Amino acid sequence: MNRRFKSDSDHVAQYLPAATKHQSIDGKDVWIFNKNTELGILFKIAIYFDPDEEPAGYCAQLLSPEIEDAWKNPHVGHIFNDGVICLGGGSMRTRKTLRESFSKSCLWAEGIAIMMQSNLAGSPTEFPFSNNNDPDEIE
Repeated sequence: MNRRFKSDSDHVAQYLPAATKHQSIDGKDVWIFNKNTELGILFKIAIYFDPDEEPAGYCAQLLSPEIEDAWKNPHVGHIFNDGVICLGGGSMRTRKTLRESFSKSCLWAEGIAIMMQSNLAGSPTEFPFSNNNDPDEIE
């Protein structure tokens, strides 16, 4: 067992939901959890360490539900085309710790759930937790 796996396992047991699952995908340890938002929209998110990102760190990737293609933009839905959640800051795609990537991805899920719900209600809104909102981007 490598050092990162042991440390990650300890953090998952301490901070992530009890039902979090581990998978090894393409040689990476991937931690998959469900996040049920305040609006009742369920998200499945994967967190993994990616040494190839710049800087290397923990990515959070949306597995489900599918979101609007127009929202797959780091300035609109704060998610990249490949499903990696934009975590903000200088690194955008990564965080130094699994715990930080988890907490930021949970906050993201709450924000995108608001966008989804308002869109379904016919009154689209911007991502609520952003300091770079542009009203023209939500159309």
